[in-house]
Amino acid sequence: MKSVLGKLIQQEFGRERYEIYTKKLEKKESMDIFCDIYEELRVKSPTHLNQSLKKLLDSVQISIHISRNFIYITAGYVISFILLLLFGLAWFIAYPALLLISVCYFYKLAEFMKNRYCDRDVRIVLIYKIALFHLLEEICLQKEGHEVY
Repeated sequence: MKSVLGKLIQQEFGRERYEIYTKKLEKKESMDIFCDIYEELRVKSPTHLNQSLKKLLDSVQISIHISRNFIYITAGYVISFILLLLFGLAWFIAYPALLLISVCYFYKLAEFMKNRYCDRDVRIVLIYKIALFHLLEEICLQKEGHEVY
């Protein structure tokens, strides 16, 4: 299971580059990542850059949504678990139901943990965001007639 932000980077740059970026982060070579992403984005059209920005914002929003909703998922799981125990259902109904909601909850827990605590993907996305914003700002300045060095 990958985080939402990790999936975004893999979509934009491919799995091989994602692996390279994670290795460079471990070696604290963030500038190399920035330069590689910048050079990759520099040849893209302004329309493609705007679409990339939209994908980035959507992915960040999904990641935040997963984190915010986890408290409600946990509350729903606990309430469901307690109610199933209190209803006094037959064991052949109660046990599979408890197992099913537990499996679903632990999947959501794994998803939450992956998205909440994947520092590596967050750092790569921040570098990507900086390169993307820099290029979009450059394009805006060029449209206004300013020289960009």
